[in-house]
Amino acid sequence: MSGESGTSTSDFSSWMDFFIDSLDQLCSLAKENVDNSIDTFHASTMLANQLMPRVQFTNEMNETLNQFEKRIPIAFVRTLDLLRVSAQGNALLALFSSNWNLVVAEKGKGKNASFLTVPVMHNNTKQNTTCSCATLRTCTMPLQVLADYSIMIVDGMVFGCNLLETILLSSLSCFYSETCIYDIRSSLPIGPSHRNISLKLDASITRFSINDTIETMAYEMFIESWTTNASYESFFNSCAPSYCTYTYYYRFDALELLTTFLSVFSGLSLVLHFIVPHLVEMIKKIRRRCRVTPLQ
Repeated sequence: MSGESGTSTSDFSSWMDFFIDSLDQLCSLAKENVDNSIDTFHASTMLANQLMPRVQFTNEMNETLNQFEKRIPIAFVRTLDLLRVSAQGNALLALFSSNWNLVVAEKGKGKNASFLTVPVMHNNTKQNTTCSCATLRTCTMPLQVLADYSIMIVDGMVFGCNLLETILLSSLSCFYSETCIYDIRSSLPIGPSHRNISLKLDASITRFSINDTIETMAYEMFIESWTTNASYESFFNSCAPSYCTYTYYYRFDALELLTTFLSVFSGLSLVLHFIVPHLVEMIKKIRRRCRVTPLQ
């Protein structure tokens, strides 16, 4: 965290519970989508007109599983983007008036008073820029909290145009630091005894970077790793082949080829030695029977 003068434009303690609950729901929704996709995959059937060798089976299963892992986030990301675009395109009024402010157009009319919606301008003090939620969906400002009587900027966390954008465009880098966690706790209405409890995240047990936004993790459905189990034995038993054939390929060398040829030639000569005399005798008998004697 870094100190900064001025006043906070967003009270983190007022919407912290909404932030945590929404992040939990986003994770649960991603997990539910993954579980449903896995159940659908398990219910699918692999068609094969003959039993495949183990190597071919392994290669095809690896390719199928790789395509499955890449295909899973697509529908989830499209749904998430649809929600974000719809909220921006329809100018929906967000909780805590983080994108639009309601301003009374005509005072003194009581219940009949009309209101105007004025877009909220967010000042990014780190980048020294200003943007409007009316024109930019990703318009954000650094999250500020009052800690130890000074305004502090929370590392990685931002205040966006709505709660969903606030969650997605923030990162969890603050929660890897005990100092940052302590500063946030100092801004909350909790006793001093709870501020020194260490509950920081462990960067060694995740594949994501500390500075990755929640959007980056959500677009990969918070999946840390895949564990697959493709059993060739189960495939063999499911196919239940009635018979098996195989082809054995072998290459002869020159000496073996010559030996085989001579063996065949020798065997053929021996066979002919016994067959030819009988064949000649048979031909002679046939000729004698078929000889025609001329009449005198």
